[in-house]
Amino acid sequence: MSTSSHVPARPVLGDASKRANQTPILPPPGLKAAGQPDIAPAVRSAPKTSSKKRKSETSLDDEIAAYKQHLDISTDNLDIDITCNQLRGKINKLLDNGIMKKGEFCRAIGCNANSVNTFLSKRGSMEGEFSSVYTNAWSWFKQRELAGLKMPNTKKRQKTEAAAVASASNSGATSSIPGIDISSVQLPGEETDSVPVYDTCDEIRKKINAHLQTPGVTAAQFCRDIYAQLKQPKVKSFQSKQLSDFRGKKGPTAGCTSLVFYAAYVYFEKKRIAEGKPKSQHRVNMEKIWAKEGGFDREHDGRHGVWVMAGERPSMDQYGQYHFGRF
Repeated sequence: MSTSSHVPARPVLGDASKRANQTPILPPPGLKAAGQPDIAPAVRSAPKTSSKKRKSETSLDDEIAAYKQHLDISTDNLDIDITCNQLRGKINKLLDNGIMKKGEFCRAIGCNANSVNTFLSKRGSMEGEFSSVYTNAWSWFKQRELAGLKMPNTKKRQKTEAAAVASASNSGATSSIPGIDISSVQLPGEETDSVPVYDTCDEIRKKINAHLQTPGVTAAQFCRDIYAQLKQPKVKSFQSKQLSDFRGKKGPTAGCTSLVFYAAYVYFEKKRIAEGKPKSQHRVNMEKIWAKEGGFDREHDGRHGVWVMAGERPSMDQYGQYHFGRF
């Protein structure tokens, strides 16, 4: 069959006058049979490949920044279409995934922290419907919905990045994503969850705050990481609220009875050893003070009274030790 007989079988591209200034699409060499495919499918598939590539190159930080940006979109004429509980779920997901901090979110919706905490503490389907948090937070999320912005899936991205780290490690490459394997580090007393602790609660809080500033690290993931350090866990998991409660305390012993404190200490101690870092001066001093006691006191968190002699006044130093002076 001649080449001319194959022309009607090709996709319609318009008459020759409309294509006068277009670059002609030539068939592959030797194309003579009508049953052979033309090159149109390959031309149409190219933009899709490019689009996927551009999407994969968008960093998680860029996605988060785009989602958090201020949007000047009016929702005044729209009805609220979700319940209070559904909105609480959105807020908790936003905070647990580390997309925004609570203070940052409060400023974004124009509500104070007490109002947000009160709204989040309610349980009924429409409990909190008269709170400004309900209307303001709904409007904030609705603006992003109208703009076509989806909440970044940090967990999925972290799994993808973790797979990339593993692949790079297997090929002998050094990854730029923060993280280190602590699975091979074993501490004395770990099997019975009785590792001697040589850090104060305030010191652990400093380490947690610094760790959560690492790009890609979320509070939810950190809770899972430290929970994994418990060999005989007494709880099913660590919730972000438990972590927030511990981080919100102040004082060398404030929060020492929390399992979050113990598990976080074990995690950071393993991390220090795996990274080959030396002990800090604070850590050295803690060992000198608490070694004879078998580690830092994890039973008395300062909420109970202290026996003193008449005329004595107790005070606590940065290492969690009581000192008694007269007044």
